[in-house]
Amino acid sequence: MTDFALGYLLNLPPEKAVEYMTGKGLRFSWDWHDTWKEAHAKAFTVAKAMSAEVLMAIRGEVEAAIQGGATQQEFERRLAPRLKELGWWGRVEQENGKTVTLGSPWRLKVIHQTNLQTSYMAGRWKAMTENAEARPYWQYVAVMDSRTRLAHRALHGKVFRCDDPFWKKFHPPNGWGCRCRVRALAPDQVRDLSVESSEGRIGSEERVIGRNRETGAPIRRPVSFYRLPNGLKFAPDPGWDYNPGEAAWQPDLDRFDAETARQYLEGAITGPAFSRFFRGEVGGKFPVAVLGEPEKRALGSKSQVVTLSLDTMEKQLSHHPELRLEEYQKLPRITDGEVIQQDEHRLIFFRVEDRLYKAVVKVTRDGQELYLVSFYRTDEAEMQRDSRRGKRIDG
Repeated sequence: MTDFALGYLLNLPPEKAVEYMTGKGLRFSWDWHDTWKEAHAKAFTVAKAMSAEVLMAIRGEVEAAIQGGATQQEFERRLAPRLKELGWWGRVEQENGKTVTLGSPWRLKVIHQTNLQTSYMAGRWKAMTENAEARPYWQYVAVMDSRTRLAHRALHGKVFRCDDPFWKKFHPPNGWGCRCRVRALAPDQVRDLSVESSEGRIGSEERVIGRNRETGAPIRRPVSFYRLPNGLKFAPDPGWDYNPGEAAWQPDLDRFDAETARQYLEGAITGPAFSRFFRGEVGGKFPVAVLGEPEKRALGSKSQVVTLSLDTMEKQLSHHPELRLEEYQKLPRITDGEVIQQDEHRLIFFRVEDRLYKAVVKVTRDGQELYLVSFYRTDEAEMQRDSRRGKRIDG
């Protein structure tokens, strides 16, 4: 990141960038592609950081850097000694005989740049969205130096309306080390500019993004691209073709594939937003699980997302005060449970460690929404009784 780009970020109001970062929970992943696209908006993760202590140490310094504008050198000076104390540093031999690199100056540079750029661009999106009535046109701005990628350079100066689908896929950052940004323009500022439309120009192609570390089989994922009028194809790095701000503040989990939605939930439900919901400090409803396609069909649901309403949350706290916040944070694991159909309800029995839970899910009459209507600790006897009264569902 050049001094110009870093200076631009550090001069931005940090409030919304901080809000973006502090709104995340934790997710443990071994490879960078284990947490995919929109899931990063709610799940803070660092590849190969598999302990909460290491991940929290890194996250704490990232948040401090966003709030205080710490440079990459300051970030490394504070964080490296702590990671060395925790044993997360240098090359380490695994049980299979292979060696992997944990902490290093290069990795801390990537972590610092990626999280600062993503957080500030997500915050920038939020601020521009709130001011879209006055400034409804957004312009793509690249850093035009010798390091700028050709396709990123080709987007420099392009103007689209703020609601153009282009920004859902190609809002910066658009890859590792991307220094691009967006600026909002008022109608009188675009009189001499060409406002483009992305209609018919956005596509998707499958690319190999890595290999399964156990089988060696290639891992393929779809990557979006934008075809420029001159025929050049702009494609973000794999996993970067999403809008981090929209994913954080306006998520539509039914638009995500099931695995990405589950990763997103893993971060969201362990973050501060669900804690506030649990305490009754915010209203509305909260997504708590994502069902698979067979379960959706069995329920006749058009949605894959199970939500918990504030009314149900309040009833839960009254009827089952023994349940702790940490137990509600296990609700995404209902997809691993034993499923029994009883009329319009689906009873799901699942285990966390040595404890058995029962969750009851119901679909609305129009099939548009799925709700968690009950959740509590149970035992084998109740599961057997419900099995006799209902229909066991496979898958």
